[in-house]
Amino acid sequence: MRADGEGIYTRLTGHGTAHGTDLFDLHVIASVISLAAHEEPGSLAEGLGLEPFEVRALFLELFPGAIGMIGEPAAKSRPLSNDERALRDIFWHASAQGGTFARLLARIMARRCQRPNHLWQDLGLGSRRELTLLMARHYPQLALRNANDMKWKKFLYRMICSSTGFSLCLAPLCSECDDFDDCFGPEEGDNILARLRNDRPAPHSGAGR
Repeated sequence: MRADGEGIYTRLTGHGTAHGTDLFDLHVIASVISLAAHEEPGSLAEGLGLEPFEVRALFLELFPGAIGMIGEPAAKSRPLSNDERALRDIFWHASAQGGTFARLLARIMARRCQRPNHLWQDLGLGSRRELTLLMARHYPQLALRNANDMKWKKFLYRMICSSTGFSLCLAPLCSECDDFDDCFGPEEGDNILARLRNDRPAPHSGAGR
């Protein structure tokens, strides 16, 4: 797939969508596909955390009119790390729906959590607000558990630590922690797709974890 984020997003949302599909879901997946195409030219499977046949299934589910954009079968995605496998399980078990889309979205979310920026940025979204809507819609259990609005990658990796009996946090309460802003501060930053459209390099701030 040609690494032209704006062109990819426009073609997916304007010409390839499945009838009756939720417009917000189309926006989310078109955004992450567009960003992954920049990061991994020729290998959407790697950028999305999917196998090649799953990339095709995703297009057939949401963008059947754009199936020709995939091109030749991509290489298989890299093996999962323990963290990514744990994140897939978290997203899948917390999913509000079942079926193909829910399964693929869980895999995409887990892979994008491996990227270095805020999760909303690494999904290609325009703001933290869009991620909040995504979590409330597809992972309401997680949205309720994150009632204090912790940064999502911090929250998810804290869940992994808790499940293994390990704690990254030395302070007894978040309010007593010297790194409070690192976990709960504002998630400021640029829309990565907008930066790429303007020929500006994508940030690699390490802000997300």
